[in-house]
Amino acid sequence: MILYTIQIGTPIIAIESGYVEALGWNQYGGWRIGIRSFDGKRYYYYAHLRQNFPYNKDLKEGSIVTAGDVIGYMGHTGYSKKENVNNIEVVHLHWGLQLIFDESQKDSDNEIWIDCYELTKFLYRNRSETKKEEKTKEWRRVYQMKDPPAQEAGQKRSD
Repeated sequence: MILYTIQIGTPIIAIESGYVEALGWNQYGGWRIGIRSFDGKRYYYYAHLRQNFPYNKDLKEGSIVTAGDVIGYMGHTGYSKKENVNNIEVVHLHWGLQLIFDESQKDSDNEIWIDCYELTKFLYRNRSETKKEEKTKEWRRVYQMKDPPAQEAGQKRSD
C-alpha cells in the first residue's frame, strides 16, 4: 500500500532528536543518514535519498538534529558500488528503526529492527509542516518546537 505519490526532492523529516551517526553513500542504501537517539537506545536509518543533493547541506556526522527538522530529500539512489547512482525504479524512503538495549547488539546477529509501517502511517497523519526557501532552495520546518534533550545536547557541545 502506498500512502501517497512521492516525488524526487520531497523533504524527509527527522522522527526523533539525536546525533547524526552515519552520513554518506552506501552501496545498498545509496545516499543515507543514520541518526542515534540521545539516550543511545534507538537508531533511525533513512536511505535511497536524492541524487546530487541528498541531505541538508548543514549536516555532518556528529550534528544534532531535532525531531521535525528537514534532514534529507526523497530519491531512488542505491544498489551500486559507484556513488550517486539511481538504480531503483520507484522513488521511496527506506527507513528503519533499530532498538539497542546493549551496544553489542548494534552489529551482531542479535540486532532488533522494527517493522515501521504502522508508525509511518501515524507519522504521515501528524507530520511537521515545511516550506521551501526560494533563496537557498532548501526546505525548513515552519514551526520550531522545544525539545529539552536536543537543547541540552546542543549546550553540552558549545561548552
